[in-house]
Amino acid sequence: MSRGLSETISMVIMMGVVIALGLIFYIIVGINFGKASASVSVSQVETLFDNIATDLDSALSSPMPSNVLSYPVFMTNYGTYNVAPSFCNLTINGITVYSSGGVVFGVSPGYGSMPSGYINVLLGNRSLIVANESSNLFNVVFYGASTVSGVTYGEFIALYPRVVVFTMSNGQYELLVPVLIGRFNPSLSNLLVFNVTYPISVNYNYDRPGTYVINYTCGARNELLSSDVVLNGKIEILPMYIYVYYG
Repeated sequence: MSRGLSETISMVIMMGVVIALGLIFYIIVGINFGKASASVSVSQVETLFDNIATDLDSALSSPMPSNVLSYPVFMTNYGTYNVAPSFCNLTINGITVYSSGGVVFGVSPGYGSMPSGYINVLLGNRSLIVANESSNLFNVVFYGASTVSGVTYGEFIALYPRVVVFTMSNGQYELLVPVLIGRFNPSLSNLLVFNVTYPISVNYNYDRPGTYVINYTCGARNELLSSDVVLNGKIEILPMYIYVYYG
């Protein structure tokens, strides 16, 4: 083989190696950029959900709680919004009484990968049943990898309500139950709208004195928070429907 041909082949091989290394570097940079962008998006949504939870607290605590709250959302290619139905379930003596949705923002496994089962309460409390409205009425929680309403996330943030037990006189209790109901509207791609309705008094069969075991559970699959309380007396349930419009 002539010297010139050998040098040409060596140059071609070297160029191929350089191009391959460049492509690998480009892919790695792209992946890292996507993960960094997804992390920024999650942080922005955490702030948004904290603000929404605080505003909903104020709306539900007012003498006339019916209200409409609207929020511009951060549009990103690295995560999606959703309202997951039946994210929370309330049972009394083992029977499901109400189910509430949860407002979710999640990123795909390629951009975020917290371990499955990971739970970090960002706002609120791990106890989901509030006594006499002594703390936040809504939780903002960061979860690890899971599938929620058929969508697989590497990690996600959820906003959902807690249940409040008010102790009245003569063995009477009031149970305030906020219920989030999702309403998809493609024209609202840049907005989250919360329509807070006035609570309705419901007794069902709990207006007779008795022992009632209240359980409230929120989450998905193996990422669940659950609380129980036992009430001896009569219960009046006050469901408060909050319609969440999103695009």
